[in-house]
Amino acid sequence: MGFLQPLALLGLAAVAVPPLLHLLGRRLPPLVVFPAVRYLEATEREHSRRLKLRNLLLMLLRMAVIALIVLAAARPVADLGTGGMHPPTAIAVVIDNSLSSGAVVGGRTVLDRLRGYARQLLADLAVGDELWIVTADGQPLRIGQSEASALVDTLAPVVVRLDVAAAARAASLVVDRSSLPAREVVVLSDLQATAFSAGATVPTRTLLSDAADIPANRGIDSAFAEPVLWSPDGVVVVGVSGAEMDAAAVRLMVGDDVLARAVATPGDRVALSGRLTEFGWHPGSLALDPDELRADDRWWLALRSALPAAVRARGGAGQFVLDAFEVLLNGGRVVTGGSVTFDDELGPGVTVLFPPSDAARVGAINRELAARGLRIAFGAFETGEWLVESELDAITGATVLRRYGVTGGAPPLATVGGISWAAREDDVIIVGSRMEDTWTTLPISAGFLPFLDFLANRVAASESWIVRAHPGDAVVVPVAATQVMTATGAVPVPADRRLRVPMDLGVHFLVNAAGDTVGALEVNHDPRESRLEPAGPSLVRRTLGENARVLSPDALIREAFSGARRAGLSGGLLLAALLAALAELALATVGSRSEPAA
Repeated sequence: MGFLQPLALLGLAAVAVPPLLHLLGRRLPPLVVFPAVRYLEATEREHSRRLKLRNLLLMLLRMAVIALIVLAAARPVADLGTGGMHPPTAIAVVIDNSLSSGAVVGGRTVLDRLRGYARQLLADLAVGDELWIVTADGQPLRIGQSEASALVDTLAPVVVRLDVAAAARAASLVVDRSSLPAREVVVLSDLQATAFSAGATVPTRTLLSDAADIPANRGIDSAFAEPVLWSPDGVVVVGVSGAEMDAAAVRLMVGDDVLARAVATPGDRVALSGRLTEFGWHPGSLALDPDELRADDRWWLALRSALPAAVRARGGAGQFVLDAFEVLLNGGRVVTGGSVTFDDELGPGVTVLFPPSDAARVGAINRELAARGLRIAFGAFETGEWLVESELDAITGATVLRRYGVTGGAPPLATVGGISWAAREDDVIIVGSRMEDTWTTLPISAGFLPFLDFLANRVAASESWIVRAHPGDAVVVPVAATQVMTATGAVPVPADRRLRVPMDLGVHFLVNAAGDTVGALEVNHDPRESRLEPAGPSLVRRTLGENARVLSPDALIREAFSGARRAGLSGGLLLAALLAALAELALATVGSRSEPAA
């Protein structure tokens, strides 16, 4: 048993008022010497005993009335497993309306059920409670009961991913700052295992609803064009993930036109060949046969068709480069010409510049770059063993043994040991190692041809960039881009080129100051949202700590508000006070009528 308003118990001091009034009101009768009085002494003694008993009962009843009213004002509660009373509680409710909450189970979305549980929790809120709501943005919002109810009613699945563990940690931080005696976090989610990231344990009492029945699901988790620049034929490689299910059709589309079809099961990677009959940029998409979670059955990508780059490879680039361009020329990936030069000295037009075979010439090359007004230059020379890191998967992991750092220029195309190894500024692209096997393993790897194709057709000739992101991410866009063309209009690129990705899925093109398209922003769902397998209690405890409990929805509602199912006793105490007052009134009335007349 406990009291929700313990300060009201100070009113129990008023119980002493009736005894004080009784003592102050006592009167001693005067002593009169009258012989006849002795005959009345026996009668007086009997009446006095009855009067004292009545007065004592009246005093006790009045004290009881005061005590019962004060106790009722203190709002006592008892842990009887029934009722809805609870101590003032700081509670944060995480409602998972991420992409996976749109999965349909039994004709209803998962979010529909979560909203129902949330409404039950909100109905138990009491005056004095503090409430925060956390939705898919992961930010706790301090809110009142009526506003929270309106928010819950309007919640819809969104295309972002919610890290449930991170949301629970954020919720714990805000409730722990409260001065209220009870604090807890309630998580209403489908409890995807992929949503539980590693991190600090949660010190606050945390209740999580167990996962609903999970439907079988498949979704597209990746897609990319190969090569990046089609001329005009190309291939799109599509990845399908999810639970074990039957094969489904995958379609490659540009607008409403279907370029290719294939069949895939979860775990497959399939290639769809297509042709773009018009040169330029095209917003493409992949469509998968729909299932119970529709939001992950489509993937957007940018496709571009153009003439192959006109390349001139000179002897200073090395024999490996010369031989590789023969292969690219025979495969139709490049044509002969002079718009892009690969060499170890600066040439006209765009130059892909490798370190000179004579190290003494590095200083002269740097001075020539500076004379052109460029900041890009060869940096310090080092030997060692490092791995290449790049957005181009084909060269990521190649070993570099000798390198020059690349200073200045745009964000690097590739890094080695955390230092820029390939970068571009204006019409110069510098690569920090010669393409020889004594400098790097790249020339003798399968990624060498894609690397040169990347430099010729994507970086040097077209300066076309593709940035891949999820809704709400922060990304850095290429230097040349000044605007992002979204469905609602042009968005200027900030001076630091850091851009918040639009929430709209699709292809958003990047344009330069002249209005030319220089790249694309591909915005797609996070593939982790497609994996619906729930986290078990052991994973929840490992991630959030021993204060976390996974309960059925009904048990969670009962246990919320620090075990809120307490019965309030104030009503019974007020009824008892009323009965005591009626008894006092009756005793006082009957007693006054029975007293003898003077």
